[in-house]
Order: sequence, then C-alpha cells, then structure tokens
Amino acid sequence: MGRNYMPEVAKMLGLEIGEEFDILYEDRTATDLGPFKFTNETILDCNGDGLQCWRLCCLLTGDYTIQKRPWRPKDEEEYWAVLTNGDVGWRCFRKGNANSLAFLYMGNCFPTEEAALAAVTEMLEKFEEIKKEVRE
Repeated sequence: MGRNYMPEVAKMLGLEIGEEFDILYEDRTATDLGPFKFTNETILDCNGDGLQCWRLCCLLTGDYTIQKRPWRPKDEEEYWAVLTNGDVGWRCFRKGNANSLAFLYMGNCFPTEEAALAAVTEMLEKFEEIKKEVRE
C-alpha cells in the first residue's frame, strides 16, 4: 500500500484537517457542494461524499482556489470577542442566547485571544458604523 498524502496536501493548501472551506471556480463563484473538508483519508463535500479527483487536480494546478469559511463556535464552546471599548474577553457561546447570536452575526467570535486582539481595529470600525445608524 502506498503512502497517504492527504494531511500534507491539506497543509500545503493552508487548511487543517476538518476545517471547512469552499472551492471557487476561475470566475470566483463557489461550487454548490460546499462546504468541503479534508479528513486524513480524503476530501468530503457537504453530503459527506468524497471529492472527485478532477476537483482536487484543479485545486493543485491553481485552476480553482480555496476560500476558508469563517470560524464559528459550537454550542457551549468558549470564544473571544472584542468589546465596545476595544478590550477583548472570553464568552461561552449559547445558540439560544441573543448576545451570542449577535456576536456571531457581526463576525465578533474568535477562537483565540490573539485572533480577537488582531481584529480590534476592524471591530471598532463596525461598532462606529452601527452607532451611526442608532437615532439619538
């Protein structure tokens, strides 16, 4: 039996095993079978079916590109968020909680403190845009 190169291929393409991504055609539109994800043995589509070899070939030759999906916390998972004063803090995501859903909707859920700190400027700009829409 030959060697399995899937973990190395995932890493070469900038992905982790299990990380969801979309495949973009040359015109930058996404295939309708996403999200995809690498396993240690193959690449799976949204239905859990294996990826056709020609799509992997198109990724390797650069005809198609990968677009990572944003990280999303699972229910009851800890995440980091940027607060309106620019500080960051951890929270516990709850899918039935309005605050958790609001943070998720505005892209203010980060897997690590470092990722949240890197997003402070962007999030503060979003907060300012939202504040402009609020009537005094």
